[in-house]
Amino acid sequence: MSEGTDRDRSKRDQRNLARKRRGKWWILLIASVLAVIVAGTIAYRWFKGQRAERFAAAGEALVAADKWNDAAVQYRVALQLDPSNYHGLSGAARLASKAERPEALELWQKVLALPQCTIRDREDYAELLIKTNRLNLAEKVIDPLLKDNPDTKALQLAARYSRKIGDNVKASEYLRVASKRTPDDDAPRFQLAEVLAQSTDAADQAEARKILWELAARPNVYKKAAVEALAAAPELTTDERKRLLQELTALTPKTAKDDLLAADMRIQLQPDEAARVYREEVDRWRNGQSQELLDLARWLNAHQQPELVLSTFPIERTLEDNQLLLARLDALATLQRWNDIDGALDRTDVTLDPSVIESFRARTALERNANLDAEVHWNHAISLAASDPYKLRFVANFAEQSRATAAALKAYEQLARFPEHADFAYRGTQRVSQRSGDTAAQRAATSKISARAPEDPNAADQLAYLNLLLDEDVDQNFAVAKKLAEQYPSRLSYRVTTALGYLRQHDPASAMAQFKGPVSIDWKRTLPAWRAVYAAALLASDRNDEARDIIATIPRDRLNPQERELIESPQRSN
Repeated sequence: MSEGTDRDRSKRDQRNLARKRRGKWWILLIASVLAVIVAGTIAYRWFKGQRAERFAAAGEALVAADKWNDAAVQYRVALQLDPSNYHGLSGAARLASKAERPEALELWQKVLALPQCTIRDREDYAELLIKTNRLNLAEKVIDPLLKDNPDTKALQLAARYSRKIGDNVKASEYLRVASKRTPDDDAPRFQLAEVLAQSTDAADQAEARKILWELAARPNVYKKAAVEALAAAPELTTDERKRLLQELTALTPKTAKDDLLAADMRIQLQPDEAARVYREEVDRWRNGQSQELLDLARWLNAHQQPELVLSTFPIERTLEDNQLLLARLDALATLQRWNDIDGALDRTDVTLDPSVIESFRARTALERNANLDAEVHWNHAISLAASDPYKLRFVANFAEQSRATAAALKAYEQLARFPEHADFAYRGTQRVSQRSGDTAAQRAATSKISARAPEDPNAADQLAYLNLLLDEDVDQNFAVAKKLAEQYPSRLSYRVTTALGYLRQHDPASAMAQFKGPVSIDWKRTLPAWRAVYAAALLASDRNDEARDIIATIPRDRLNPQERELIESPQRSN
């Protein structure tokens, strides 16, 4: 019996051992399968990642070759293979930024979330935010870049941001630091000159010219830009014009724009030779390329030489280029040859957009005092352009230049319906309303601009100024003005608004205090509206003689009714 039991036990042990062996084998098999699956998944992901990298690299090469559409396809495939591929995302974000695509912002946000994100990525993202006026976000991106030994680009971005918010003093500080850190890089110095040139301070303007002259003396990429900037600068001395003429003449390769700037210098130096200079420029460029012909035609129109435009560019020649045809029509308008304009527009071979044709018809009707016909044509032009923001921009600008206030306001109102063009439209409404004296409409447009860019101090100041001018919500807007003036003491516009607030609070002494500073103000070079507020403060302070001297320099047609009222108050006659 014991032998049988032993045998049974032996069999059981063998069966158990076999089961254990089979269990280990299954475990090993399952583990092997899992390992193969994991390895396969990793390999597949690696393979997809490598393919994504190749597509991203192809996209980068196509961008370098200016084949943006093909590059976009490559980046799209790369991101379909690997949605978190760094090179695919960063490349797509840069391409979308260049093409001004709305998805650029979302792409950059994904790039910033990756561990591979670089300082250059953050700088390029900040550049997009500044360009698109997302200044609040831009500040949050730029501030960290400035903390740890910022590079030149970070300082330049900080300067651009500062200029956008109206703080040119801070912008110049950043650009000065950038110039010192990279003395061989002329980009920050050129930008510094641009900032200083916008200042109302004579010393800043002199420094701007000094920098530009230094850049003009160097044979590098900024020489041409510096020379052109100097040629457009006001109040040049005779010696400076002579030197500029030499620089412009020596530029190579010389463009029509440079040659026409040189012609401007010759006319300024020898006004009696203007007719000869016009003929020489016509002879030099009348057989040039399309852009050169257009530059010449616009230059002649700017110099009030419509007859030369018409003789140089006959109708048959201008029909080949719509921009050139517009220049010819402008020349006819200068000569008030409205019948000739109608005749040109009636031609069957004219290929101008219908909205452009209707705009010109409206202008000719307006000039003939056919106001009802003009209104019909303006409405037709706006209707034809309604679905295309760029056509609407043309109609709005053309109506504005034609002093057709109602049509311009209507076109800008239509344009504001396109979100990406809204700021442009509201600023157009501001200008037209200001010119027409409709302060309430100007305030409404400014309010919309301020609402779209709540971090923009310039918009906030302008809104506070208009509200104070209309004598509405004085306490609230006065508080806004004072805060801005304290935050940006170098901005005369903010101090003017604050002074107006003090006048509304019947505190002329505090209003006058806003105009005291380390640098005296050259009032003749300031805006007429600012002079009106200063004159009102003088009147309220019983300094009538000084007020009359300032008032004598103010062109009344550039003031709106409320500004004229400031200097025509009963106090003036006392």
